[in-house]
Amino acid sequence: MGEVGGKAVRMDVRDISDAYRELDRYLQTPEFLGFVSQVTGIPDLLYDPDYVGGGTHENRDGQGLDAHVDFNYHPRTRWHRRLNLIVYLNPRWESGWGGELELHSDPWREAANEAVHVPPLFNRCAIFETTENSWHGFSAITLPDDARHLSRKSFAIYLYTRERPPEQSAPPHATIYVPQGMPPDWREGRTLDAADLRVLNQRFSRLRTQLRYLYDREKHHGAQMATLERALDEARAALRLDLQGYATQPGGASGLWPDGWVGEEFSARFVPTRATKSLRLELWSPPQLGTEQQLQIALGGKGYAQSLRPGMRTPVELPLRARAGEEIELTIRAARCWSPAAGGADGDQRSLAYKILTAALEH
Repeated sequence: MGEVGGKAVRMDVRDISDAYRELDRYLQTPEFLGFVSQVTGIPDLLYDPDYVGGGTHENRDGQGLDAHVDFNYHPRTRWHRRLNLIVYLNPRWESGWGGELELHSDPWREAANEAVHVPPLFNRCAIFETTENSWHGFSAITLPDDARHLSRKSFAIYLYTRERPPEQSAPPHATIYVPQGMPPDWREGRTLDAADLRVLNQRFSRLRTQLRYLYDREKHHGAQMATLERALDEARAALRLDLQGYATQPGGASGLWPDGWVGEEFSARFVPTRATKSLRLELWSPPQLGTEQQLQIALGGKGYAQSLRPGMRTPVELPLRARAGEEIELTIRAARCWSPAAGGADGDQRSLAYKILTAALEH
């Protein structure tokens, strides 16, 4: 609206000045990245040429930043975000002005939350890991009348790695904020003055802004999920059991994945083009189940029970007296499933029961 805002960010660092271009060149060097790796113990750090969320930050009187954890993957490269590095550029900053970096233990638990405060003094550098509990923000800036022309200035970069220990990884997410609640020293009977109303207006404004962001993001992700679900349904409808022998399959197999894994419920229909005697399967149950997998199988209207030893290939031969042209349905129900993501070593969140290694008709 042509007015001076409360916060300004410049991520186009190389376009600011020669000095910033020189700084940008230095941040890419093995000397700098190696030094930060040595300080933090995180090897193979990567510089972000996009400065996503970083660059120059400037905040004026009244601005604060609610406690939050940052997004955990670079939006373009999908690298793991590992470190925040912030250099403060305030030649004059006094105690009582607010704007202190706050490192929180758990802002969701207000009564038990602990915080470390770091004043934004000139040439001070703060480095901390980006994790799922690296909660941080800064307190509201309250400048005296003779310092209202000043602002809280800093330069921030975020460093990444291509890989991350599985136990530290999490599904991708955006920055997650914890809005401030009621000021802790306010009590029943308090008469609100103009300063109190400013505090409430600021907190409600930030809360509404965050909720609107989450609402817009939810709509965007909902549309993406709907598109992916349609594509997945189409792919599953086209997927067929890898069945050897003389037969056609009029529809897709349900509960089967392209890599041969099967979920709790599986079904497939096929039509032999020659008379059949039996259906032979070779199945494999994952060792992570720990105990035998129990299957209930229905084939051509008859039922069978089959157990699979964990980590072992199990041949199964099922009688099937069917004539050419007769449609046959095969269904298998598994007693238990396993998810690779459950142990934290894999991002695969599918619920898996066993694998169909081979399937063949005996004519």
